[in-house]
Amino acid sequence: MLTAEYRIVALHRCLAPVLFPALCLLAFAAAADINVSILREASKQGDAAAAASTSAKAPASSSQETPNTWYQRASALDRRGASNEDLVSAAHWYRKAAEKGHTDAQTNLAVMYTEGRGVTVNGLEAVRWFRAAAEAGNVRAQYSLALMYHLGQGVDQDYADAIHWYESAARQGDANAMNNMAFMYGMGEGVEQSDVEAYAWFALAASRGNADAAENRDLAAQEMTPEDRRKAGQRYSQLEEQLEL
Repeated sequence: MLTAEYRIVALHRCLAPVLFPALCLLAFAAAADINVSILREASKQGDAAAAASTSAKAPASSSQETPNTWYQRASALDRRGASNEDLVSAAHWYRKAAEKGHTDAQTNLAVMYTEGRGVTVNGLEAVRWFRAAAEAGNVRAQYSLALMYHLGQGVDQDYADAIHWYESAARQGDANAMNNMAFMYGMGEGVEQSDVEAYAWFALAASRGNADAAENRDLAAQEMTPEDRRKAGQRYSQLEEQLEL
């Protein structure tokens, strides 16, 4: 098993089109527990109050508007330095679009629930909207849902579900998901422990510009036997061919 310190990405890169601040990038020993409080669950009463406030302040929409219109309106309001009133309105419009199946709106609304921007912080609601978007194929939501399962935020910690959603995002080219999944292979979290598989996914993430994955790949290589490095190189090539990214 890999024993060096690796870096796991604790939140997805900023979500376009709005620049959300990344929470943190964590370094910790491979044998240590992940204990990061990214999300907090809010009371149902507080969330209901926020929803009521949102509906009261949001302007009426035209019958000719589409979910994408609502999403664009929300995005314009959901900006760095926005007032709370604008954020409440943004959450309203994201929710309208999300309820019609707009996956970017679902993902951004979930992020608002993780950060308490325009709504009360609520891990359960964040998971609900991340899941809706993830199941529809949204790569940002897949990564975020995997992270929540990995850390046990808003849901019970479940490594198997974390691996599932990391891999879904990774196979769409998400380098952060590749890095975190590689870490789980190195630890044997939710999967059979494999230094070879860990190295291959670290290398894939590194080849797509993830600096932490490049560092992790090099650390992993130092602890592997020449035979395992050979196998890891073969597995990397196999994955590159399979993914066609």
